[in-house]
Amino acid sequence: MIKRKYLFTVPFIVLPILASMSVAPIAAGSATTNVGKPANVGDVSLRFVSRFTSGSGLAGAEISAMDAKSKRLFSLDGAKNAINIIDISNIKKPKLVKTVDLQSKGVTGIQSVAAMNGLVAVATVTTAKTEPGRVFMMDVDGNLLPGAPKGVLVGSLPDSIHFSPDGRFVLTANEGEPKDYCKVNGVLPETSDPKGTVSIIDTTVKKLVAKTLDFKAFDDRTNGLIYAGGRVYGPGATVAQDLEPEYIAISKDSKTAWVTLQENNAIATVDLEAGEIIGISGLGFKSYNTEATGIDPSDRDKESRLRAVQAFGMYQPDAVAVARLGGNDYLFTANEGDAREWPCLMGGTDATKAEAEDVRYGSNGTVATLKTDATLGRLNVTPFTPANISGTTITSKTTVDEAYSLGARSFSVWRAPSVAGVFPADRIYDSGNFIEKKVQEYNGNYFNADWNTTDNKANLVDTRSDNKGPEPEGIAYGKAFGKHFIVVGLERDSGIMLFEVSTPSVPQFVQYISTANWAGSTLTAGGAGDISPEGIMFIEAKNSPSKKPLVVVSYEVSGTVAIFELSSK
Repeated sequence: MIKRKYLFTVPFIVLPILASMSVAPIAAGSATTNVGKPANVGDVSLRFVSRFTSGSGLAGAEISAMDAKSKRLFSLDGAKNAINIIDISNIKKPKLVKTVDLQSKGVTGIQSVAAMNGLVAVATVTTAKTEPGRVFMMDVDGNLLPGAPKGVLVGSLPDSIHFSPDGRFVLTANEGEPKDYCKVNGVLPETSDPKGTVSIIDTTVKKLVAKTLDFKAFDDRTNGLIYAGGRVYGPGATVAQDLEPEYIAISKDSKTAWVTLQENNAIATVDLEAGEIIGISGLGFKSYNTEATGIDPSDRDKESRLRAVQAFGMYQPDAVAVARLGGNDYLFTANEGDAREWPCLMGGTDATKAEAEDVRYGSNGTVATLKTDATLGRLNVTPFTPANISGTTITSKTTVDEAYSLGARSFSVWRAPSVAGVFPADRIYDSGNFIEKKVQEYNGNYFNADWNTTDNKANLVDTRSDNKGPEPEGIAYGKAFGKHFIVVGLERDSGIMLFEVSTPSVPQFVQYISTANWAGSTLTAGGAGDISPEGIMFIEAKNSPSKKPLVVVSYEVSGTVAIFELSSK
């Protein structure tokens, strides 16, 4: 059980980058357009093996899970609210076994999937997203378990689902996303903005029920959370309403879980033995004003111009992975970033009109010399800055003194919080602008580009420079060849990156690999390859059908699942 040591909140500190990474030359590769040659770790590399195509296109393969014994993947098809069961006993020829349609069970939104020991858990929305969600349990053949034929009720909008390593618990991160911030009689009702929660299902009992934990105990800690480098800023929202759980990592001993609170720039700690949320750690902010952290803040120059700028990034991680290294737990976060966009967020009163949090510094900034397109004018920033975040009414015209952008365009390593209370997280590493430098090196013709899902073609270079860059979103940890690795997925760039992290304070770059075909075709024609990685799994050799370590990546925009093999030559 977690040591109960309560800490006072102390100021957050922006830490320097602790290590640099080596540079790897480009090499040709089978079925790929960009492949990084390995560096530093003895000829370890990822190799593309095969691809499963859902046929649904956009949202056709957002998240996948694997059951080792049956050698099957369970891939979420959000376009059809279904689960594709895929046989990967031969990893070179993934084969669709069947599709489980959950719409007949009232599912209106399928969110995430997890699998372990012959059990498959699916997180869904069955009514309005502000109502309780449901977790459906099935066997590897897609048959729903009799213990929960109508699903297990969990918190509102279960956005991700995970098994504890011992297989006992299923956990969901329930985002509790608002439909609006419009007050009723001066109060923001929970019917408009439900509480963010974490649900725990004990799979060892006959009748499956969830214990759902909320953050009500932290309602009086608003200022403490902000002071620790977190964010609480939904107009009229309590802390319990405002915190939005996104993704979960669980300790190897199944005693502790860590939950990213993406919009809130924080991570929560859950004591699974006690069934209690015991702590929240603010992540602070990252300065872009150094050579090692600088960004390209403009989408108007149509080239990569990484440079030190007078701006900050909010880490706002999506996925998180945990590794026990040297007797300590470390969290690895993919710092994607996310902005809110809901009615009444920015001072309006119309419940039908969405209002976006992010604004251009050129429109709302106060420093005239930074408002040009050549400086920070194009950068999307938030008016909910640390200076404005507490007790200030924000509108679309609120001025911004300092530029705080969404996301940090990086991955970070943190000491996993192990004590109770509200305090800043202890970051031991951040990759700075290394990811963007590698994208520039390997995919320079499409630097900070993405795919336009309206016309199904690639957008121009530099499209995303003003808004979160390549967007590191997915991350997974695994062990192979006696070393420790993470894989980071770049949602907009469509590449994935492999790092060796045996020394967590000094990660080593191994490889960039992309199976996207940027210039080849449109998405609808099927020639674009794998676009927009969402979910990433690292399958260690002991659980692999091929008895070799694998990385399985689900691509949201192309609706494909790619299998990569990790080899050591």
